[in-house]
Amino acid sequence: MPWTTSSPGLHQRPLRDSEAGMAAIVTTERPFAREPIKIHAIANFTTRHDSDKVIEALKDAWKALRLLKSPDIATTVTNEVKQYQVPSPTDLEAWLDRTFLVSPSGTSVQSAIRSMQQHLEPLPVLQILSRSTNDGIFKGSLILYISHWRTEAAGAFKVVNDLFDYAADLLTGTNTRQALSKYTPGSEVHLLTPAVEDMLMPDATTTPESKARVEKHFDDYYSKLPCIDFPMQGNESDAFSTVKVHRRVYTPSSTSNLIRACKSKGISITSAIHSAYLGAVWALADKPEKRNRNYASLMPAQVRTRLPKSSPYRDQGCWSAAQMLMLTLPPGQDFLTRAQDLRRQYQLADRETWLYEDAREISAQVTQMGTKTPPDQPVSVPWFTGLGLLDGETIVSEHGNKDITVEDLDGWADPLAPGIVLRLWTFRGKLNIHVVWNAAYHGDQQIRELMDAIDKTLADELDIDIDIEETKKEEY
Repeated sequence: MPWTTSSPGLHQRPLRDSEAGMAAIVTTERPFAREPIKIHAIANFTTRHDSDKVIEALKDAWKALRLLKSPDIATTVTNEVKQYQVPSPTDLEAWLDRTFLVSPSGTSVQSAIRSMQQHLEPLPVLQILSRSTNDGIFKGSLILYISHWRTEAAGAFKVVNDLFDYAADLLTGTNTRQALSKYTPGSEVHLLTPAVEDMLMPDATTTPESKARVEKHFDDYYSKLPCIDFPMQGNESDAFSTVKVHRRVYTPSSTSNLIRACKSKGISITSAIHSAYLGAVWALADKPEKRNRNYASLMPAQVRTRLPKSSPYRDQGCWSAAQMLMLTLPPGQDFLTRAQDLRRQYQLADRETWLYEDAREISAQVTQMGTKTPPDQPVSVPWFTGLGLLDGETIVSEHGNKDITVEDLDGWADPLAPGIVLRLWTFRGKLNIHVVWNAAYHGDQQIRELMDAIDKTLADELDIDIDIEETKKEEY
């Protein structure tokens, strides 16, 4: 549905099925400030420019992103209506003061995030941390906090990429300053994005054939429930606790060897790791009978990079580009069969019908899952997301004439419930396997056993050496 003007400068459109459910998480009153599944995208970067100049460039870049490319970062939601107000100069400064934060030098990422968890803020927020300024090199961390209804993990990193592009140009170039000087209020409105189903099916409605096709896909998923779960300590009614992250960064040579080995087997690196992950989950089941359960889970497939290169939305990050696949597997498959089966199921996302005929019905079916899921479905689910090659089209490591270098990336959605999320990506030639969970429901030893099992399976099944460059364990 297109954006409409309800009063001078105020533009709005109703939320669609793909947005409304998660937006309700943010807008519904709750007894705590911490926002469920809020995305935290973290980039560690370096630059040789002066710290004051860097911070000024990043602040102006945040403004440029709103006015020149992605006004969605300043939208609000009221009664399931998404709104954008064209800002006056005073409004723009107030928005910057509210959403662009600079922490005192030496503030850690962990302490910054813990502090932000205590504040209720529905708008996307950018926080800049300065780690050190040795040898003329500014070392900083950038944290983007953004609600999950607005975008997905890859979209959040895309926003960060655009920000660094603008900042690099502001440090040494003139294009962004010239564009900002020519800005006229309201000229950004045409950049506001539709919901994903309106983007994919702007003039189309769901056909009976599409409805039947999507219902069959979802019915197969429901028929496989209750599914295998991940062992939980305590009870789901226990109060949530801190976020924990276990991330392994693999050497470039191990990453290259893994890619070659997967190709020789006719599988992808994503399906190989997904298969190893699920094999470990079945092996770690806390009751023998659970090992006979199916795997059944939603997995977001990336729409943004499947759009035509001519699409104006392919280059924007602040819209939710996730369209769900309903993955199912029987127990007892060997590693290779499972990886091949997963890869085959992923390929549904490449079909024209899935993209351009089924989008509305997929979003509608997802909204019905709360009433259709059986009551004995476990709450502690092993989720999986593959982000692929991040520095392919999502976020590059060098910006400008090497004015800003992104050294490392991390990211997660705040888990306030049982279940774990395994996410993988490749950046700067290194595979990252990353698990996030809530400390109230799962223990460190469980996760370490899971990660060790994944490494062993990949090494044994693909006959390669798995070399870990770095293991990062964080608590927020």
